[in-house]
Amino acid sequence: MPDKPNNPIVFTDMADRDAGERQRLANRQFDLEVQKRDDKGRLPPELYDELKAITEKLDDRDALVDPLFAGPFFPPKPEYPGVAAVLGQISQTPAVGPHRAGLLPSQQGAAPAADLTAAEKTLAAVYGLLEADGLVDPKLERFVPGVARALGEYTANQALFEGVLKTLLGEGDTGARREVQAERWATVVRILRADGVLDNDPYLPLKTRLALGSAVGANEDAPPSSINIDLPDLEAQADIEIVADNLRAMQALYFAAMLEDLKFFQVADKLVESFQSGMLPLGKGPAGNNLYHHWKKSVERLSEIERRNLYARTFGFPGGEATQASPNREFSDLWLRFVSAISTFVRQFRIDDLLRSTVPLSVSQEQVRKAGRDLAANLSLHGYGIAYFAAIELQTVINEIIALLSDQEIKNAYGARDMWQVIDQVATLELGGAKNSIRYRTMATSGAIIIRWLAEHAQQLASASQVTVLNIDQIRNPAPRYNGSKPTVDPTDRDLVDACDQWLAVTGTQDKSVEEYAQPSEGPNMTSRPIQIPQIARDLLESVGVNTNGAGRS
Repeated sequence: MPDKPNNPIVFTDMADRDAGERQRLANRQFDLEVQKRDDKGRLPPELYDELKAITEKLDDRDALVDPLFAGPFFPPKPEYPGVAAVLGQISQTPAVGPHRAGLLPSQQGAAPAADLTAAEKTLAAVYGLLEADGLVDPKLERFVPGVARALGEYTANQALFEGVLKTLLGEGDTGARREVQAERWATVVRILRADGVLDNDPYLPLKTRLALGSAVGANEDAPPSSINIDLPDLEAQADIEIVADNLRAMQALYFAAMLEDLKFFQVADKLVESFQSGMLPLGKGPAGNNLYHHWKKSVERLSEIERRNLYARTFGFPGGEATQASPNREFSDLWLRFVSAISTFVRQFRIDDLLRSTVPLSVSQEQVRKAGRDLAANLSLHGYGIAYFAAIELQTVINEIIALLSDQEIKNAYGARDMWQVIDQVATLELGGAKNSIRYRTMATSGAIIIRWLAEHAQQLASASQVTVLNIDQIRNPAPRYNGSKPTVDPTDRDLVDACDQWLAVTGTQDKSVEEYAQPSEGPNMTSRPIQIPQIARDLLESVGVNTNGAGRS
């Protein structure tokens, strides 16, 4: 009678990580396909190459895509190998082939081996230790040293690792396969080591089960000695400080605030008022339909005072109610510092190109990043609450008003060639005078580009390690923008620089002020999320001169 085949050993976290990365790539593939379709089959070269690489990888069902195990496959970066390749380079053990759904090579096929090979155990243990440490990105400079440290930890405690694995495989035997998580294996070993448990302990299986319960989540009742001192990676949590979606909402709100100062919304309301009273000579047609629709929906939209209260809370702009809580008083100063830092930094390296000077720049990349981080954190903090939902509504309303003011009947009624002349005419005749439309249009667009750039670079800005935030080559030699791409949606570093220069020029900011604001300064104290402080406490603090900005209601 033939022997019963062994139940294969499956590392479920390896399978889950690969499946999760495959799903992420499928989502990215879908986004690129949609962009390609919307742009009539065209994509920028770098996006086309990315789409091609993702498609080829996903078509191969047996291909590994987990970067922790196999390294990133796009763009092809041989200097960023995964844990399997790194171990093959730094250790004497033979390289381990790819797993299939968590099955390492010895466990694949109809007759899996009774045990893992020595090389497979080493790989799985190091993989789990890296997971436990949160070191899962091969592109990080500390990845290879981290693999070396994990290998040393496994080698020094190899007997304990093997004893624990034997117990875990018994606990994870489902009758058809033996399931284990590499990360949990590493965590249990660390708990036992912290408690002084040795590999020859007669109660090792029992203590392993107790440590497993602690690793799974029963930490409250676990003895303190079972908890290993393992400080968290603060950089891995940096995205909490700057929430990109909050910044995207603030982009729309800033755009709307500039149009508010241009009397954009007020002009639309005045046209509706004239339409109601019969003072606007319009017949049956699209203009009348648009005005009627705008009038019917007026009760559902934010009123002017509600909009101005929102601008006061999010940007500290004047015009809101005096009782408005927690206005953003730091925004103006942080905004000028960032815009000035960008402008000064670029001016410096352009002069350096002309003179070939070896004098170091007075504004560095790190100073630019610091100014951007302070501004982004401020915008993120004040982008909580209703901001995102109001931004969606204002975006819709702006598009409706543009369609209304661009209607030929409306332009003919005021003898205007474009909608900006309609705004000037109505503001002059009905609203106490026109504003400088070029100034506010430029501020709206350039400000939106700047905030969107901050949103797209939120992770770099929040990083605790030193990173380069501006690509000098991209600024010097900008690539042509493909059809359908807009700087307000996908801004490049060159778009950011141009937007900062335009904003400074149109606002008449003097060079002396730009140089002054470009100098580094200590960032304001602010939390990453709104803090609930009772109104009576805020009033008491503000009465003695303590600013509670950022500590109000979200």
